[in-house]
Amino acid sequence: MDISQLQKKLRLGIQNALKNIPRKVPPEELPSPLKIELEIPKDYKHGDLTTNVAMRLAKNFSLSNVKLAGAIKDELCKLFAGKDLGRIVSRIEVSAPGFINFWFSREYLHNLLSQICKEKNIFGKNDFGKGMKVNIEFVSANPTGPLTIAHGRQAAVGDALGRILKFSGYRVSKEYFINDVGTQVELLGKSIYSRYLSINGIESEFPENGYHGEYIKEIAEELTKKYGKKCIEESYGNLRFISQFGVKYILDIIESDLKRFGVFFDKWFSQEKLSPRRIGSALDKLKAKGYIYEKDGATWFKSTSFGDDKDRVVIKRDGAFTYLAPDIAYHLNKYSRRFHRLIDIWGPDHHGYIPRLTAAVEALGFDRDSISILIVQLATLFRNGVALSMSTRKGEFITLREVMDEVGCDVAKFFFLMRKLDSHLDFDLGLAKKNSLDNPVYYIQYAHARIASILGFSKGLGDRLKNTTYNPHLLESPASELLLRMLCQFPLVIKASAKMLEPYKVIDYLNELAKVFHNFYTKHRVVSDTDLPLTKARLTLVSGIKAVLANGLRLLGVSLPERM
Repeated sequence: MDISQLQKKLRLGIQNALKNIPRKVPPEELPSPLKIELEIPKDYKHGDLTTNVAMRLAKNFSLSNVKLAGAIKDELCKLFAGKDLGRIVSRIEVSAPGFINFWFSREYLHNLLSQICKEKNIFGKNDFGKGMKVNIEFVSANPTGPLTIAHGRQAAVGDALGRILKFSGYRVSKEYFINDVGTQVELLGKSIYSRYLSINGIESEFPENGYHGEYIKEIAEELTKKYGKKCIEESYGNLRFISQFGVKYILDIIESDLKRFGVFFDKWFSQEKLSPRRIGSALDKLKAKGYIYEKDGATWFKSTSFGDDKDRVVIKRDGAFTYLAPDIAYHLNKYSRRFHRLIDIWGPDHHGYIPRLTAAVEALGFDRDSISILIVQLATLFRNGVALSMSTRKGEFITLREVMDEVGCDVAKFFFLMRKLDSHLDFDLGLAKKNSLDNPVYYIQYAHARIASILGFSKGLGDRLKNTTYNPHLLESPASELLLRMLCQFPLVIKASAKMLEPYKVIDYLNELAKVFHNFYTKHRVVSDTDLPLTKARLTLVSGIKAVLANGLRLLGVSLPERM
């Protein structure tokens, strides 16, 4: 029985137990549907799974939290007696302020280890997504400059989340939205044009709020190299051509950097595809539903009907679309491609934009819960304890490429994922470059490499080891049991990460697993030619640990070194 099936049976058992406990109110007055959460306790002393159902329902039964938890525990013990669950769950206890904690039997843990060693790289895979088609749009940096570390963090998050969701039964499509029209692109063209004129010996005034930085000069030099002085004339056609030249040049850099970072997209969607006709068609759909009106010469979307704090302009007085209008058309386009769920990953400067977009999705007739907008907080680079400043416009920024050059792709990706999405990230370059156990990514990768070394060393025992019978009951030390209990949690962590859209949970788990393994290794010799049965048992255990570490790192997009 896998962990998901076990959870279902435990929930059913708790529901049946509740039916046998006298209650103050009739059954129909209990919460419906009755949600029973089974989670991994924060402290291993509290078992393998825990539920707070007693605390949520105590008032309905006119009992204290602890008394109701105790009553549920007693009923479960009766229900499980002599059944499969009775052999799987070896102990049930109540802890304050009303948790019910479950311990798995050693037999179940031993069987799970065998399952891990058999399934290897698919262990932890689940059907939580049930084949649902999901679109994840992330990075989507304006093509006006190279990717910064802020974009790098979004790339790491989006890619890891895509892998986790795919592992959890979703059909995932990763998408990059190219904002290649509008004021910023025009400003990019003017910035390049100014540098282009200077290269060709013509003095020019650099545009106010233009894009600085060496990359603008490099684009201007490439333009000169390819076209000479053919673009000297300051015309609309020339400026548009230069803007498009700059966008393509920068997009090539972005795609190259992402490829090196191990991040690939299934679709690159250009905003230019959203013609005024398509945008107008999307707004007409809202108008037909009564959510578009005219006021003060502008066209407004009635977003307050769906919880926004004020209505939003979609067409300005001069007839130009606001940013919201093409975004509405773009998301309508996604739904037209038959995605069941949309996930947008944005930077913190877009937080206030969420209510108006979710309002538009709902106004178009789609379920509000079909779109999730995740805000990824900024990352600050530190060198020798000093924060490095960044401004794309002023040309004072650290690119993702520079971070990869300095610390490597694995470390960069791992560090970007080390905090929850809504937490600001401090990226310590000094720590990231350390090849020691102080470095968190090194710490986990070293556990994987150390086990690979152990398994390689064990081959020296040859047929003696092959002919030794595997006896899982030799894994009786507290350290071995803790490792077994941790291994059984991996599928739950993956499912929780997919449910909460939070890759950090995988890192947190891998870090703890590596810690427990390193502690085990310092206390227990794995390979011994004087005790082959114990050696075989421990080699099986570390093989299972290696498989789980590998699966976790793979989901994060981090490599699996065999030697370090």
